[in-house]
Amino acid sequence: MSVKKSLKGMMKNNNESYQGAIEHLEELRKRIFFMLVGWVILSIAGYIFSERILQFLIKPLTEYQEKPFFIRPVDPFVTVMKISIFAGGFLNLPNVLYQIWLFLSPAVTIREKKTVLAAFYAFPLLFAAGAVFSFYVLVPFGLRVLFGFAGETMKPLISIGSYMSFILVFMGSLGLIFNLPFILCGLASTGVVSSGFLRAKRRYAILIVFIIAAVITPPDVFTQFLIAVPLILLYEISIIIASLIKN
Repeated sequence: MSVKKSLKGMMKNNNESYQGAIEHLEELRKRIFFMLVGWVILSIAGYIFSERILQFLIKPLTEYQEKPFFIRPVDPFVTVMKISIFAGGFLNLPNVLYQIWLFLSPAVTIREKKTVLAAFYAFPLLFAAGAVFSFYVLVPFGLRVLFGFAGETMKPLISIGSYMSFILVFMGSLGLIFNLPFILCGLASTGVVSSGFLRAKRRYAILIVFIIAAVITPPDVFTQFLIAVPLILLYEISIIIASLIKN
């Protein structure tokens, strides 16, 4: 009888574990669905205002070229879709973070909830700050340096496709990079890293920052410093916040 009871207990535990895994997968599927629905809806809103957004985004280029041109018949369509999807993705950030929070919240403690919520509020703001910094500082300096190599013998004739790829990659990259405190503080809240660890690895972090700046910027030392210095400051801020989290 004891063997039968043990087998029944094991089967019951296995069934409960299986049901629990199914419920988690179903919850994850639902959260991903709401993320995608939000992205689609907000991308439609981005499409409605795509002309205004495009006029705003090409302002740095108009200093050198009156209007961008397109080569292929599909280029205007692709450009509008890029703008719509990028705008929809940015506007959808709060919804994405909210859905992630709903999925994770049952498994975190009250103290962790406060930390995670604060980080979630910070993520869209830091992304926006990075995108704004890129548009108003990095992109104009990047264009000035790159076009400076043309001298008096070459004239810019930039296509809309190449320009949009250039500016959206820069804005998206800087938006993500400016979330360095968000990432490090999240790791600190879970105990993966500490303020002492971040201080000890400061030299390596600075080296990595300058490597990243060199990769995503034109071959100009001044522009690299424009990216590297804010990132180093963000790293130092992350150390301070990590020490507060520990306490």
